[in-house]
Amino acid sequence: MIPNILSVISGCLLVVLTCSFKISDTTVVWQIGKPDASAEEFALSGGNYEKFLDHDFGWEDRFYLVGKSTPANDFPYVLPGPDDAWGGTSRTAGIRTHVLNILFSMKSAPQQGDWKLVIDVLDTHKDHPPYLKVTVNGQSWRFMLPKGGGDKPLVGDDGKRLKHTLEIPLAATLIRNGGNEINLTSLEGSWLIFDDIRLEGPQNAMVDREIGRAYLRQVAPADYQLQEPDVQPLLVDIEHLEGAPNIQVDVDGKTILKRTLEQGRYVFEAPMPPVPSAKRSSYRISVDGKTIDEGYITRSPQKRADFADYIDTRMGTAHSRWMIAPGPWMPFSMVKLSPDNQNPGWQSGYDPAYESIGTFSHIHEWTMAGLGIMPTNGKLKTKIGDQSIFKKDSTIYRSSFDKSSEVADVGYYKVELADYGIQAELTSTTRCGFQRYTYPGSTDSRIMIDLKIPAEYKYDILDSRITRVSSRRIEGYSKQQSKHIWSRDSDQDYTLFFVIEFDQDMTNFGGWINEEVVNDREITAQRPDRMGYFAEFDTRSNPIVQVRSAISYVDIEGARKNLKEEVAGPFGWDFNAVQEHNRQAWNDILSRIAVQTNDQREKVRFYTNMYRSYCRNMFSDVDGRWVDAAEKIQQFDDPDAVALGCDAFWNTFWNLNQLWNLVTPEWSSRWVKSQLGMYDANGWLAKGPAGMEYVPVMVAEHEIPLLVSAYQMGIRNFDVEKVFSAAKKMQTTLPEKVGEGLAGNRDLAAYLEHKYVPADKGRFSNTLEYSYDDWTVAQLAKALGKEADYEAFKERGNWWQNAIDPETGYARVRYSNGDWEKDFDPFRSGGNRQYVEANAWQMTFFVPQNMPSLAEIIGKDRFIERLTWGFEASEPLRYNAPGDQYWDFPVVQGNQQSMHFSYLFNWVGQPWQTQKWSRSIMDRYYGHGISNAYLGDEDQGQMSAWFVMSALGLFQTDGGARQEPIYEIGSPIFERVDINLGERYGRGKRFTIIATNTSRENRYIQQARLNGKPLENCWFPASELLKGGELELEMGPEPNVDWGTAVNPPVSQ
Repeated sequence: MIPNILSVISGCLLVVLTCSFKISDTTVVWQIGKPDASAEEFALSGGNYEKFLDHDFGWEDRFYLVGKSTPANDFPYVLPGPDDAWGGTSRTAGIRTHVLNILFSMKSAPQQGDWKLVIDVLDTHKDHPPYLKVTVNGQSWRFMLPKGGGDKPLVGDDGKRLKHTLEIPLAATLIRNGGNEINLTSLEGSWLIFDDIRLEGPQNAMVDREIGRAYLRQVAPADYQLQEPDVQPLLVDIEHLEGAPNIQVDVDGKTILKRTLEQGRYVFEAPMPPVPSAKRSSYRISVDGKTIDEGYITRSPQKRADFADYIDTRMGTAHSRWMIAPGPWMPFSMVKLSPDNQNPGWQSGYDPAYESIGTFSHIHEWTMAGLGIMPTNGKLKTKIGDQSIFKKDSTIYRSSFDKSSEVADVGYYKVELADYGIQAELTSTTRCGFQRYTYPGSTDSRIMIDLKIPAEYKYDILDSRITRVSSRRIEGYSKQQSKHIWSRDSDQDYTLFFVIEFDQDMTNFGGWINEEVVNDREITAQRPDRMGYFAEFDTRSNPIVQVRSAISYVDIEGARKNLKEEVAGPFGWDFNAVQEHNRQAWNDILSRIAVQTNDQREKVRFYTNMYRSYCRNMFSDVDGRWVDAAEKIQQFDDPDAVALGCDAFWNTFWNLNQLWNLVTPEWSSRWVKSQLGMYDANGWLAKGPAGMEYVPVMVAEHEIPLLVSAYQMGIRNFDVEKVFSAAKKMQTTLPEKVGEGLAGNRDLAAYLEHKYVPADKGRFSNTLEYSYDDWTVAQLAKALGKEADYEAFKERGNWWQNAIDPETGYARVRYSNGDWEKDFDPFRSGGNRQYVEANAWQMTFFVPQNMPSLAEIIGKDRFIERLTWGFEASEPLRYNAPGDQYWDFPVVQGNQQSMHFSYLFNWVGQPWQTQKWSRSIMDRYYGHGISNAYLGDEDQGQMSAWFVMSALGLFQTDGGARQEPIYEIGSPIFERVDINLGERYGRGKRFTIIATNTSRENRYIQQARLNGKPLENCWFPASELLKGGELELEMGPEPNVDWGTAVNPPVSQ
């Protein structure tokens, strides 16, 4: 239900030179650059294209404002396309599309006369010209630009140039008085160079050249009312430009909002009283006492918003992994029904750059995929088409879609498939999908059921069968295999069983195996390249065909039970009831954290990140059955236990573990029970339990901190003795094959022999990761009174010291003879090879269990100086690593190894720096758009959960695994947060965090009180939170360097 005011691509910088001169009956309203066959007036001109990202261009929150910005500073001469590595595209990073935003405010926008946008293109790539999309106030045009003359203009040299002009006539009503926006982005291909861009309009058109300290984008009444207080918001979308402007909003002569603007963009929910019937009201917006907009709005009764209304499932879907898509997912669901619009390969799935859809598939788990369903009509075609709009042929099915038709709410996805004239609607339960397709009236309305779909990891169909059971039911299975998952010694086998039901009779049916189409009731195949089934319907009298689908990894009876218990029994064919059930499941989780702010954008960012934190996967059926790594059927006795799987637990102790333990302890418990289920079945815990198998993804056994921290945080409704036995085995037993995967630590033998992992016997940085896991085992042993085990693992928890060179103060590559790496460079030596997805600079700080001792070895001053430099060097690139080259930079929020860095200042007496840099990461790395929400690899909720915890101002550097956990305090972004503890697991009712005066500038803690008593430390016992209470913080714009330094956070040995 996010209003259209948020669907416009946004921005956050500065703007344009303006001019006004006559051309016949029109005037140039504004112009960027000069039509002089040169790009020298633009930023980066002279061939500096490789500095595009360094200058922060291309992001959704960056803009050029007419009347304020200058081409030389704020508009680049070149726009990269997805083919350009210098724009951030790479094999691991996926495609990167960039957008240039132009904002302008019209004093006078005549609704009659000729309007035209003109883009003079100086040149394009000679072989891969861009497919350019131009959007004006939400209306889009697309152009395949001609091939250019060569690379010389790109590098700043003279040469043959294209000199191509785009002229886009605009409807007279498209340009409006007040705020307007133009977006330029290349959907395919490579770069283009600008000569100039101009807007032409009627002679009496006038752009506002007197931009003050704020820019008003749009004003509109919200299509919802708030729960508390009972008001209907007037949405005021405004950008801060400079200084500290004061905004005032009046409705019907009464002031409803006063605020001082700081940095960035706001969408204020200015509170209007609700109305019982339609009412016309006047409004006025003023900044610094000057009216910048006034007019009339129509108010009417609206439904009350709930927490789910603040989720935008499209946020962060650009350049995203297979596991992020705008589908109607349930928390930790098995079915993840979503649109797929990319070709197979890394980061495939859904990307908004591709404006077509190939199928709606059911599974979006890291290494797993399958069961695509797509409505079509017309001639039968059996191949899912290519992602490129220019690679169509007569054998494919696929449909383009208008982005404006796409709705991606919680529990509901809708889109208009333009090529077929079909409206597709999706919702789901945990193990079932529900689709509603509205066709044009015809006799060939068709549903395609495809078993081989494009996915991030390639899979082969080993054996399959599809059967038409009745005129309204299809059943089948597909035995699938993915080879070499993550490593050469790991394959993944799984069988997908499915049941599909329709609410209309099929009038025709059949299937295909490779190129052959058959009209048989049942089809079977072994190792087909492609396979699927189709069902046809006569929709002349009833255009709507509904589809219920269920899957199981156990057997066909499991799929039948899942469908009966989750959909057919409770909801029948009521699509809307299923949708509401989905929303309520999310509201149950989201409502446990109630944030207080009048900025709608911040609510959307917070709750969407929270939503992403609960999107890992379930693999057990409604009856508790699941398939283990040896392909044997297991069943939980505990009705609350479920089989849960995911990419990896690599460093989830800095994000997901903390959020689950705090907000949803019942799900932490289920994760523990799932791991114990794997241990019971196959004798091992799993670091990467995708499909409940032992995928040896990443390193170490970081599922152990998840289990240990759950116990330490008071979640104890599981067999803790078994947890300890399992954790001890993982840290003391050499790895072995289990099923088609590998369980255990690869470098454990070398680690046990040398008390570190020598570079000539393994990956050196595993020393640090293994040692941390050892420490967590020691903490559990300590809590259970296992003294001998505690002493043994406590010692091993200090083996990280064997990796730190005291002379350089770095985790320096070391060999089995004890020698350190010669000619050592903390960024170049062993980057990504000896330091897993990292470098020595980063991995030196991987001692979450004992930061004070690390600081002592390095030297406290050098520790602080080095860390501070890392943040200062990384902030300009938004703490991201272009091309996913994580090991080339110091602080990289886009990957796991840096996610605790901003909180390390708490441990060395400078909590004000923790407040500064944790806020900086939230401001710079975490955006609000489809592209800039996550700049790196989101990894199934890890980046999201970090944001949620940091937005609350809470963190646990050691992952909460110590015997007596603590919370470190950061810089909360909300004025008030109520955490509903719900008296779960013996906890209190509520813990409230009040951050008085907090704002984008007021990020520093001046003083604090915990349960009414002064708090002089930057930490407090987690037990104080769990029993319920209140943390009060007074925030200010300048650091209080003395606060929080009374006693540094303690180390738990």
